[in-house]
Parts: sequence; structure tokens; C-alpha cells
Amino acid sequence: MTAIAYPFLRPGPDRISAGPWLVTRDGEPCVFADGHLDHFDYSTNLEAVRHFKVDVEGVAADTGLKADEIRLLCVVTFGTGGRRLQRARRIVTREVIQAGREATVLALAIDGREVSELFVLTTEIILLSSGTVRRRVSPVTTGARLWRDEFRAAVEPLGARFPMEAVSFATVFPTGHGDALWYLDWSPQTLHHDFATSVRLLINLDRPAFVEAVQQADEVTLRMLMCSVTTQMVRSAIDLDHFPLDQAETSPSSVSAVIEAWVEQAFPGQSAEAVRTLAQHDPSRFELAIGSLFAGEFGNE
Repeated sequence: MTAIAYPFLRPGPDRISAGPWLVTRDGEPCVFADGHLDHFDYSTNLEAVRHFKVDVEGVAADTGLKADEIRLLCVVTFGTGGRRLQRARRIVTREVIQAGREATVLALAIDGREVSELFVLTTEIILLSSGTVRRRVSPVTTGARLWRDEFRAAVEPLGARFPMEAVSFATVFPTGHGDALWYLDWSPQTLHHDFATSVRLLINLDRPAFVEAVQQADEVTLRMLMCSVTTQMVRSAIDLDHFPLDQAETSPSSVSAVIEAWVEQAFPGQSAEAVRTLAQHDPSRFELAIGSLFAGEFGNE
């Protein structure tokens, strides 16, 4: 694992006392087995609480700032989506941290209807104001992230949101295409529909070796398959003038939200127009970026 070289001093890990998230459902603690919450009901709500304390004097000493001047902001962000791609994110809690106000209880409610496949609670310590700076490498920019951790909980098995079906292509496509490996049954005109019910990946039963590789979750096979599928859907979406759809009018589980998350992950900070231009003028780099999306998604790398 490669260490990250930050451009400013950051507090040591012992300066932050972050208790575990206690997640309850109807007042009863939820049990997570290997990060998975069984029997999740989308019609119910969850509540999450954690105790949090910052050693402000210690943070100031580590970062070259003055304890009586430094002001920090503890931010909790709720995200939901796939295992690697969060399709929707929003800030759910903000708490100011400073000398004399170092401890807090972070509490939030999670609407089950907002959850899609998994949810992620990201806690960050952000610099609000630095005050007097003692060292050249002290953090001075408002918004500088000094500390971060994540809590992830899956509510569905991996891949549950990407329906696959094995069928005989000789039967489904009697006029040809019997040797094709797969077919993606979807329409770019249904971006506002739910992904799970609007996208179906058909696997050709007439190619048993390929079917077995998919069923056995062969890592190379699944990565190549997912990259091909993703490339097709992203290309189709970015060619539409109305993509991405207004987030206020779509759910985190919509086709548009899933594709938009893929685009953001593969091309961070770029507009749909910029991605469209890249696909047209440098298709190799466009597909290279998408090809990196699912590293580590299947099996162990």
C-alpha cells in the first residue's frame, strides 16, 4: 500500500477518539455479519449514533496551529449505491469542534427508501479556520480535510442490482446472433426507471464454457463483461442531450443515477460534454478509464 503525501501537516490518529457506530432498527441494535445487514426492510428506518471527541490541543500541536484559535468542523456524509460506486451522497450532520467544545454525539436517521444496495457513513474533520499559523506546512485553507473514516454496510448481496439471466440465443434470436456471448436488454430512453427492473443481462446458454465462467464468478470474465456493459451504457447515455437527469427527479437506484456514478468514478470532475468529447476523439483512453472501474470488485487482487 502506498502512503499518501499530504501537502500540509495532519493530526496523529490518537488525537481523534471515534467510537463505533451503533445502528438500531426500532430501538434494537442491528447485527452486521462481515459488513452485511441481513433481512433489511426498505420500508423501515435506521438510527445511527457514535460518540466523538477531538483532542484540540493535540491537533493544534501536530499541525502547528494555536489551540485557542483553531476551529474544526466534524461532517458526516451519507452515501448509498454499489460496492465501489456511491450513486448518491449528502451531508447529514455538521458539528463545530473547538477548544471547550471537543466532544459530541453524532446522531442521524437513515430512511430505508433512500438505501440502494449498501450505505456508507463517512466522518471527516475539516478545517474551518486556522488562526495564527506557526509553521509553513500548517493547514491554512478552509475546507482542508484533516481526518477521515468510513463505515460501510451492505443490505443486499453483491450483484443483486444487476439481474442476469441465462437463455438460449438460438431461441431468443432465431434469425442470427447465436454465437454471441451476451446481450444487454435495456433502453437509453428509460434512464428514470429503476435499474434493477429496467436492465437485464442475458447470458448465452449455448456457450456453456462462458456460462460456467460467469456462474463460477471468474474474475477476468466478470471484469471484461462488466466493462463491456458499462462502456455500452455510458456511451449511450452521454450521447443524450438530457443526460444526466435532474437528481431531484430521480432516485439513487435509477438507471441515470447508476450511469452517472460510473461516469463520476471513471472521469472525476468532468462534465458529460467533456466525457462525450473524449469518447469521440480518444476512444482508447475513454475505454481505458472505464476498464479501471471494477478493479478489486470480483475476487481478490
